[in-house]
Amino acid sequence: MEPHPLFYKKVRVLWGVLGFVLLLGMGMVQVTRGGQAAVPPSPAVPQRQAAVPAISFIDNPSATCYRPKAGTGACYIEWGYINVTADAGSYIISMTVAIDNQVRAYHAGFFQTQMYIPADMTAPGYRVTCGVPAPDSTTGLGNSYRYTIRALESSGLSAASYGSVACPADVAHIFVPLIQKP
Repeated sequence: MEPHPLFYKKVRVLWGVLGFVLLLGMGMVQVTRGGQAAVPPSPAVPQRQAAVPAISFIDNPSATCYRPKAGTGACYIEWGYINVTADAGSYIISMTVAIDNQVRAYHAGFFQTQMYIPADMTAPGYRVTCGVPAPDSTTGLGNSYRYTIRALESSGLSAASYGSVACPADVAHIFVPLIQKP
């Protein structure tokens, strides 16, 4: 049984394209080698290479603090997303979120160059106390919190993002019924 003539035509086109790509690649290698002339450094001018380590990058929009229900004293800190990208050749090992030096979240990576944590993953956010308003303040703000987002990559280097967020003031009202003994 003889293969269809169209099959032979496709095979010839494929071999032609592969040959063209191979020749083009060899030509690029020759141009690259020929374009770089090695110039030895002058003995009068000392050459110094600055070793600047490249570290990962943390992208996080500003944190927000909101109060879902008035009168409870509970507020939540959240981000729209937290995105950590490793430097080329490295992987993200872990990422932590700390609020007032207390670790509130730990995310571990496994051979990934990027770690993306959407707000849905940490919903409704990280619970904190709202705080009472200052007596001389008209801003309506309560407690303020410092946060640190830290990422560690496989090269041993780490990156961090720091910030602070103020929460709306709210006081929890607890009503205890008056029960008299008989």
